[in-house]
Amino acid sequence: MTERTEQGLVFGEVAEQYDRARPSYPDALFDTVIAHGGLVAGDAALEVGAGTGKATRGFLTRGLRVHALEPSPGMAAVLRGHGVEVEATTFEAWPLRAGAFPLVYAAQAWHWVQSDDRYEKAAAALAPGGTIALFWNQGREWTGPLGDDNNAVYDEHAPHLTRSTGRWSLDRYLDELAAAPEFEAVTKRVITWDQRYSTDEWVTLLGTHSDHRILPEEQRMRLHAAVGDAIDRHGGSIDVIYDTQLYLATRV
Repeated sequence: MTERTEQGLVFGEVAEQYDRARPSYPDALFDTVIAHGGLVAGDAALEVGAGTGKATRGFLTRGLRVHALEPSPGMAAVLRGHGVEVEATTFEAWPLRAGAFPLVYAAQAWHWVQSDDRYEKAAAALAPGGTIALFWNQGREWTGPLGDDNNAVYDEHAPHLTRSTGRWSLDRYLDELAAAPEFEAVTKRVITWDQRYSTDEWVTLLGTHSDHRILPEEQRMRLHAAVGDAIDRHGGSIDVIYDTQLYLATRV
């Protein structure tokens, strides 16, 4: 197991916390995917890295039949608790069901898929003309005095962790889809929304981030306490602007 694979599985250590704290996705995200694929109630969808079902439930409520893949036992257990059937496997190890799905999607998960043939396999799972949808919530960097204080906290307690979300360039997946001969009509959509967090809610959310989870416990505790203190000094809450980055393509 590689270090990256291990980092991708640490979410299972805090699966219940992840389910409570992580944001979901705006209605416009689900509606955009449905419209792009011409999907209707009863259509089958394959979800890669379902986690605790933050995106799963949005598609289920719109009538899709979601076949969820989730390699973490802890995350899969929470998802099953929501009444969703889960296949406990990675996408790489999943036995291909060729042409079975009008939709293949990954929510906050595709970057954990490491196989060289990931786009080829996704296309093979799709019915002809089917849609692949890859999407992530990307929080904007904090600005102003709170942003400065937050950056100072990371500089002191975890300088190797960049807080500049802009450095995580998700458009690489747009380029990868465009380069995959199995796909056409590659499209990017951005859906912007916001969510307010109290100090406790934000610190709880930080505890579900993989780069925080892998810190030594004492370092992580100091970092989170200092972040919480910074938010408290600026009113005890933070409004986070999210840009949900959505990448769509059609199987040739």
